[in-house]
Amino acid sequence: MSHNKKNRKSTYSLFRIWDVIVIVVVLLLVALALYFTLSPEKGSRAEVYVSGEKKAELVLSKDAELELNGLKLIVSGGKIWVHSSDCPDKICEKTGKIYKKGQTIVCLPNQVIVRIVGKGEVEAIS
Repeated sequence: MSHNKKNRKSTYSLFRIWDVIVIVVVLLLVALALYFTLSPEKGSRAEVYVSGEKKAELVLSKDAELELNGLKLIVSGGKIWVHSSDCPDKICEKTGKIYKKGQTIVCLPNQVIVRIVGKGEVEAIS
C-alpha cells in the first residue's frame, strides 16, 4: 500500500510541472498574437484626397513637402504630418506624425484626408 502512494505522488508532481509548461506556452502564444494584431505594419505611401478625389500620392521613404488646399504637408523620416493649416481649429496639425498602415489625418474645413497605405494595396471599387 505504501508503494501505491509513492507512485501517485510522483505522477502528481510531474503533472503539475506539465501544467506550468502548458500555461507558459499558451501565454506566450497569446502575447505574440496580441503583438502582431495591435501593431500594424508601417505604410509605404500616403494618399492625399481633396473633396474625396485623390490628388497626390507621396512615398514615405522620400522627404518631400506639399502645399495643397490650405495645408502644408511634410514627409520626413518615413512619417507624414501637417506642418501648417489655414483652418481655424488646427486639429489636423495636432494629429501629429503618422506612418502606420491605416492611419489618417483629416482636415474637415479644407476637405483634406491623408491616408497611409501599404505596398501593393489596391483601392476597393465602390
